[in-house]
Amino acid sequence: MLVQTYFPQRLSASRYDALLAAGWFRGSVMMYKMDLLCIEGAVRSVVNIRLDLEKYSFRKSHRKLLRKGDQRFRVVIETASPCAQKEQLYTSMKERFKGFIHPTLSDYLNNGVSQNVFDTRQVCVYDGDRLVAVSFFDCGERALASLLGLYDSEYSAHSLGIYTMLKEVEFGLNEGFRWYYPGYILDKESQFDYKLRLGEFEYYTASQRWGKFENFAQEHTKSHQLSSAINALSVLLDVAQLPYRKVLYPLFSMGYIGYWNAEFVKYPVFLAVELHNGEQLQFAYDLDLEVFVVNKIALAPEYDHLINMEASSDFTTTQHYCMNLLMIIEHLMLVPKHEVGMLTVFAEEARRKWYR
Repeated sequence: MLVQTYFPQRLSASRYDALLAAGWFRGSVMMYKMDLLCIEGAVRSVVNIRLDLEKYSFRKSHRKLLRKGDQRFRVVIETASPCAQKEQLYTSMKERFKGFIHPTLSDYLNNGVSQNVFDTRQVCVYDGDRLVAVSFFDCGERALASLLGLYDSEYSAHSLGIYTMLKEVEFGLNEGFRWYYPGYILDKESQFDYKLRLGEFEYYTASQRWGKFENFAQEHTKSHQLSSAINALSVLLDVAQLPYRKVLYPLFSMGYIGYWNAEFVKYPVFLAVELHNGEQLQFAYDLDLEVFVVNKIALAPEYDHLINMEASSDFTTTQHYCMNLLMIIEHLMLVPKHEVGMLTVFAEEARRKWYR
């Protein structure tokens, strides 16, 4: 499935290691797996990466940055504890985040849950008594997972984002950890690529194994597969002369959480045909089933309260995003990918019915 979630009530260090090794991330109080993201006006594949600390050594540039940072600042590594200073750093950096954003740092770390099952530490960087950077990471049994880095923009010349990650790696080396997971990058060049500066990475492959990042190929990703399918649908609707628009739908993950009496749309990108009654025809490709689907969909404003995270400016300024919950009203067609031509007749009939 494109999206999987797990809310652990208890979590051993070894179990956390196993989840990280299987491509899971931590998000607030849950573990999740998400293969795709709507970001920067496109759908991108998530690429998990990790460092093998048993084979790791700092590069010359790393040692220089660590040396300068250690001489300039005071660093404290301890159990994580949100406070007013850290909240201020979080607030000051929120405008740089992409995607859905937790309102506060406390929400990000524990979402108001009093008993946290994660062993979370923090790297605090001080200039005198002033907190100028902080990063958070989880400890498993043999693995570390980097969560979030924050820094004061007045100190941007000191590369504190990289510096705190190097301090996490240094902690892992000193304490005998094997793996360091800095989160993910995307299948194409993005703002997350700074992580690759840390060293020689492994990545989680399409066959659910870890391989050398140098062997990564974008054409093997689900985003590439999805893009090809949507292009095929575009050609088909163009030939049928059925008016449509391409929709990016960041809320697609809600379609994988079956807690409510509604079936939410679970496709991150689709082609929408407007109908006269406010509903839409949805032409999409289901990566889980490897089939083309046609649904009748509509807005679901009565469920908007379920979205309790803030949307980044990327979502509000890009034309093709739909930021309202959508629900499936009726399933109309399901077509194997090798029989996509079957949709031509349906599209032509739809044009005659609604666009005469």
